[in-house]
Amino acid sequence: MQKINIKNKFLFFILFNIFYSVFYLYYKHEVGNDTSISEWLINYQGGFTRRGLGGEINIFLAKITTLNLRDAIFFFQSFIHIIYLLFVYFFLKNIKLNIFQIFALFSPLFLLYPIAELEALGRKEILIFLFFVSILLLCEKKFNPIYINSFVFLFFPILTLIWEEITIFAPFFCIVIIYENKLVSFKNVLKKLLIIFFPTILTLLFIFLNPLSLEGHSQMCDFLKNIFDEKCYMSAELLIINTIYFDTFDVHQEVNFFPEYFRYIMIFLIGFLPLHLSINKNKFINEENFITKNFRPIWLFFTLYFPVLLLFAFGHDWGRWMHIMYSLSILLYFYLLKNSLIENIFYENFLSKLISKKKFLLILVFFIFAFFWNPKTLISGDVATNSLYKIIYNSSKIIFNYDSIRIFQNNPIIIFHKKFIE
Repeated sequence: MQKINIKNKFLFFILFNIFYSVFYLYYKHEVGNDTSISEWLINYQGGFTRRGLGGEINIFLAKITTLNLRDAIFFFQSFIHIIYLLFVYFFLKNIKLNIFQIFALFSPLFLLYPIAELEALGRKEILIFLFFVSILLLCEKKFNPIYINSFVFLFFPILTLIWEEITIFAPFFCIVIIYENKLVSFKNVLKKLLIIFFPTILTLLFIFLNPLSLEGHSQMCDFLKNIFDEKCYMSAELLIINTIYFDTFDVHQEVNFFPEYFRYIMIFLIGFLPLHLSINKNKFINEENFITKNFRPIWLFFTLYFPVLLLFAFGHDWGRWMHIMYSLSILLYFYLLKNSLIENIFYENFLSKLISKKKFLLILVFFIFAFFWNPKTLISGDVATNSLYKIIYNSSKIIFNYDSIRIFQNNPIIIFHKKFIE
C-alpha cells in the first residue's frame, strides 16, 4: 500500500490544534464551574493531599508573576498544551504512512478530542502525554538507556503527586524501558522496573496513607478564598468525597447496557479500529527482548488496556479514559514503527482495495471518521456529532459576538441546524 508524506498537512493540523486549544483555554478559564480549573486549585495549604502539587505550582506562578490564580493556571495549561503538540509534530513529522495509519493518526480519540470536548481540555492527563512523548523523543536521539531510566525515576513520582492516576498508565512506559534496556528475562525486567519505579511506589503509598482530613480540606478552601477569592468547587470540592480508596463504584447504579455500555463498546471498536487494523497481522521483527519473545503486537496492546479498566470501573469520565488510552497507544505504535521494531504491512482485503481506489469515497469516509464525531466526557453523555464544524462555528460565535445563524427562522435547513448541529 502506498505510503504518504504527511509533514505539511500534519503541521497545519497541529497549528490548528494549538490555536483552538489556547483559544478555548482562555475562553473557559474564567468560567466558575469548569472542572479543568477546579482540579488545578487543589493545594497543600491544609496539609498534604493527593493532587496538591499542581495547585502549589500554579500558586507559586501566581505569586511570582502577580497574576491572579486563574490567569496563572491558564498560562500553565497553554504552555503545556503547546509544548505537547509541538513535540508530537517533531516526533511524527518525517514518517510516511499508509491510509489506514493516517486514519489512526487522525482518530477523534487523539489530538482533536480536547478541543471537540471542552470538558477534557486543560485536564491533568496532558502531563502524561507530554511526559510520554518526551521519552519517545529522547529514545529517538539514541541516548544511553540510563538517561531514559533516570528521567522516569525522577519525574514519574512528581507527576504522581499532581495526578495519582498516571500510575495506571505506567505499563506504556514500561514497554519503552524494556526495549531501550534490551531486557530479555522476566527476572531482569522485574528487577529493573522495580528500581526505576521505586520512588513512584513509595509516593503512591504515601498518598494512600495520608488522606486529607475534613479540617485540612476546610483550611485549603479558606486559603483559596482569602488569598485568591476562589471557592472550592467540582474537583476541589469532591477531593474528600470521591476518595482514592476505590469507593466510587456506585457510578454504575444508574447506568444500563443500552445505551451507555453499548455506546462505549462501539466507541472503542470504531475509534481504535484503524490502529488495530494496522497492528493486527503484523509481528515483531526480532525476538531480542522480553516483549517480543512473549507477545504478539495486538495482544500486547490489549494487555496494556487491561489496567485502565480500573478507571472505567470507578470513574464517570469514560470519554477521557478512552482519549488517554488511545493517545498513549498510538504514540507507542509509532515508536515501534519508527524504530523498526514491528512490521509495517497492511494485509489488504476487498473492502480496503475498494475504498483506496475510490478517492472521493475515501476522502468522505476519512472526514466522517476523523471530524464528524467524538465521545462526550461522561459515561452518560451521548456521542457528539459534527466535531470539526462545531469547533470552528462555536469559536466564531465567541469571536464575532453573535448568538447563532438565523437568517430564515422557519427554513427547514435552519430548523435542522438548530436542532441537530448546534
